[in-house]
Amino acid sequence: MSLKGHVQTRATVVRAANTVTLVSIEDWYRGQILAPVDTAIIEAAVGKLRQHLPETQLWVMARLTAQSAEDLDLQQWNTCQGVDARAA
Repeated sequence: MSLKGHVQTRATVVRAANTVTLVSIEDWYRGQILAPVDTAIIEAAVGKLRQHLPETQLWVMARLTAQSAEDLDLQQWNTCQGVDARAA
């Protein structure tokens, strides 16, 4: 997959269900619109179970010119070290 047009931005998990997790993308519509992501992708990126995902912050490559969540083409998820609100 090409990362042409993608930039790194912060995502925050708002709600995590069995199959779909809703994230707020900080630099896309000021985080006001939630984007759906496969829960397994987020669990793998942070090494946490679904129940512990809300409020977790991650870095992601996104196409911020997207007009819809599907067009964000979210890729390369990584944990934001030191900013996870639930870190012990």
